[in-house]
Amino acid sequence: MAIREGSAGVTASIPARGILPRYPLFLFFGMAYVFTWVAVSPMILNRVGVIRLDLPVELIQIVGALAGPALAGVIVTAGTEGWAGVGRLLRRVIQWKVGIVWYLVLLLGPLVVLTLTASAFLGMSFLRDFLDGLPLLLAQYLPFVLVGVIFGPLWEEIGWRGVALPRLQRTLGPVMGTLVLGSLWAAWHLPGYVGGWLGSFTLSSFLALIVGGIGFSVLMTWIFNNTSGSLLIMILLHSASNASIAFGGQFLPSTMTAAVRPVIEGGWIPAVTYTICAIVVLLLTRGRLSYAGE
Repeated sequence: MAIREGSAGVTASIPARGILPRYPLFLFFGMAYVFTWVAVSPMILNRVGVIRLDLPVELIQIVGALAGPALAGVIVTAGTEGWAGVGRLLRRVIQWKVGIVWYLVLLLGPLVVLTLTASAFLGMSFLRDFLDGLPLLLAQYLPFVLVGVIFGPLWEEIGWRGVALPRLQRTLGPVMGTLVLGSLWAAWHLPGYVGGWLGSFTLSSFLALIVGGIGFSVLMTWIFNNTSGSLLIMILLHSASNASIAFGGQFLPSTMTAAVRPVIEGGWIPAVTYTICAIVVLLLTRGRLSYAGE
């Protein structure tokens, strides 16, 4: 069965033949993983001393995201909906008419909630330092969000939220579909530990990555369903989260207690923050995440 786009996702449409229309999700995730991991393998081999390669990490990240979820998403969409479907998918990248409230939520929401959680662990001195530097931070933050789009969010969200999420919501429901997507999205980042752009791998940091990925995915699904499946909003929200985590790190104290340091260095601030927010959204939407069906 081929797929055509609905208001916030996809719906079953016209008959089609071949393996892609039969197993679109399985093939999408398989290609996203394989394409990305192959694309970033030169950086990994360089890291472990097998080859010599002097390329910016940012370039490898772009190539990995573009070769993985973006390319996989286009292939699956072309195989199930034809090139007209690819056109509809890409038009959602510039779908900007969603209401000013959602722009405020995506731009300021991650910055506010991450700061509050960090303050709970680090104390009020962190919050005071953050507020003192807020004017300069905002002047740098918004450009960072926009520029940061090209370092992953633009290419990733074409696949994750553009192709996978609508199908997962339709087949598994909004909550279970989001749990699957969040888990697979987080695990897809594993090469970053070997390549060096995610820091050192520990079981704690990997668990935080999974927990944070699921929590953040719940928030993204909720906003996705409230903005008619706008990929532009997903891309900006993803970039805003990255920027908020990066800028928050500038205000970390030079000395931290032995109890707090593993929480910070293990990536648990985003994990705890987004999990709390996800629980609140799930309760407020009664587990529907504003999903209205097809």
